[in-house]
Amino acid sequence: MTITGQIIVAALFVWSLPFVSGFTAPEMHATSFPRPTISYSSSQLHEKTAARDDVCHEEGARPHHRVGTTSRRSLFEVSTATCFSAFVSLSLFPDPSLAASKGKIVVFGGSGYVGAYVSETLASKGYSVVSVSRKSPTEQADKVSKILGTSLAGVDYVSLDAASADLAPVLAGSLAAISCVGVAPGGGNQRNGNGAVNVRIADAAKAASVPRFVYVSVASELANGPAKFLLGDYLKGKAEAEKAVQLDFPDKNSLVVKPAIIAGGPPGELRPPGPPGMKAASVQEVAKVVVAGALGEQSGIIDGNSAIAAF
Repeated sequence: MTITGQIIVAALFVWSLPFVSGFTAPEMHATSFPRPTISYSSSQLHEKTAARDDVCHEEGARPHHRVGTTSRRSLFEVSTATCFSAFVSLSLFPDPSLAASKGKIVVFGGSGYVGAYVSETLASKGYSVVSVSRKSPTEQADKVSKILGTSLAGVDYVSLDAASADLAPVLAGSLAAISCVGVAPGGGNQRNGNGAVNVRIADAAKAASVPRFVYVSVASELANGPAKFLLGDYLKGKAEAEKAVQLDFPDKNSLVVKPAIIAGGPPGELRPPGPPGMKAASVQEVAKVVVAGALGEQSGIIDGNSAIAAF
């Protein structure tokens, strides 16, 4: 509705109140509207007053107190002005928090280090974010708050095990799915934790007709360097996940982000250092590229920290 239409509706709303309340409409500066008057006989007024006094008596008010015509009219005028102000405020200046979302985006591993910054960026852009993790919603929210240093609004935390749960309901109707899921080097079951789980997520997103998919993998310079002898299962799992994403989603509908070393980490979590001389990418830089992929601003592969920083 246009602003002019809203003002007209507001005026009609105020003008119609006297018919509902049974009182005479208050004076207005503009005289374009008729002033309907509803009158009562003395006997009708007596009956109405007596009935009102009975109600007041039951509620513990003074039983013989009667509000005169002037006071009643004043109360009506104040109520009308209040209703009009509230109507105009809500119609012309709506609460920004009630604005419609731009759409739903699902972030698997949304309470992790990269996932928290991805969720924050998406929420700040007006998207409804669904964070999926094996942790409970409360645990996810607490972890994100510690990572970001503040609580995060606009995020729905869902507890699901992506390795076994039915992912169709959480993916339904989403604009994009993002997987930041992975087991860090040194963790248990790195092959499946980085490979099979992400293959399953990509397959589920395709089956749910999700338009876009973004996967956070690892830089080729690490995968093809000396680290491959130390991080065999970790790198094999990442490669399996990348292949699944490329099979399920054409390059134009997906983005694989491949950072090398990411600076920092979740509070209290120690991560292995990167190779000597390798510059770490900031988590904000990585999150920026991931979000661009989810929104269709970037597709294909962004490989390495230099490419991420240059984005």
